[in-house]
Amino acid sequence: MTERRTSQRARLALPCTLRRETSSPIWAETIDVGEGGMSVRASRPLREEETVEFELAGAGVVGRARVIRHPSPRVYGLRFEGLNGRARDRLRELMGAA
Repeated sequence: MTERRTSQRARLALPCTLRRETSSPIWAETIDVGEGGMSVRASRPLREEETVEFELAGAGVVGRARVIRHPSPRVYGLRFEGLNGRARDRLRELMGAA
């Protein structure tokens, strides 16, 4: 699957928790973050096209994302799905501070 980013990304290293419906939480750290998605380094493997719930610890951003890329071991590109306005506003603030 070829995906092209439609928004800018800011390099940010934030603690992130990913949750699947059927397993324990997965610790991750963001590599970059934008309004449309993020890249993360995850402690456990993810599957392309899988949907996960996420929380950016301490940033006040929670939502759902789909895994769309797996460019290298434990590194994944995620696209946000249905992110609410408050979460988008907070992401803009974080990106402006980077």
